[in-house]
Amino acid sequence: MSVALESSAALREHAGPAWDALLTHEFPVRLAAATLPEESFRFYVAQNLLYLPEYARVIAFAAARSADGAGLGEHTESLVNIVSTEIPQNRRLLEAISAIAPEPTPGEDVKAPATVAYTSWLLSIAATGSTLDIAAAILPCAWSYGDIAEGLVRDAADHPVYTEWLGFFASADYRAVVDRQRAAFDAELAEQDDAGRARLADIFLMGCRLEKSFWGQGLAMQHWDDVAG
Repeated sequence: MSVALESSAALREHAGPAWDALLTHEFPVRLAAATLPEESFRFYVAQNLLYLPEYARVIAFAAARSADGAGLGEHTESLVNIVSTEIPQNRRLLEAISAIAPEPTPGEDVKAPATVAYTSWLLSIAATGSTLDIAAAILPCAWSYGDIAEGLVRDAADHPVYTEWLGFFASADYRAVVDRQRAAFDAELAEQDDAGRARLADIFLMGCRLEKSFWGQGLAMQHWDDVAG
């Protein structure tokens, strides 16, 4: 049965198993259970700190290309959230997890394969696509993090670092950021023809796939052969 691609909710339904795999991925599930190895979380956060500046640059592309003040304001707020809130929060997490897992993982300052794939794809969308293409590309990351954390936080085990991660992404403030992004995206999506909506659905789906790859990379601590040694 085909899905009418008229909203972000419809794009999520269209993504199907690729979206569902994010909500049940072993990395966040084990994080919530406090059974995730601290070394894996340290690796993930270090890679996230290489990912997030590129993610912010992609949002900056969208802000620069905005056709009106509303779009400029929306993308600027998203950019400020990444630069002023999420990047500093990840730095705090890395410092906190480093106190528990003090041994640096090999190549912490080098983008690992999934990080390269994800950031390169995002930047290619920013270079060649529209502001709405960019919004479709970045939405799976922001949206899935909130849904993952909200689904796990209630029954989560206490942990000196993982609890903070869950609390941040399960917060009302974070949900407001995602809701604002979705509302702006849905308003523009409604103006697209069928071909445009199908293109955006494909972009959203690829974003889900790359999110899953990034989680898997963190769990396996997967790096380049010459870096991992």
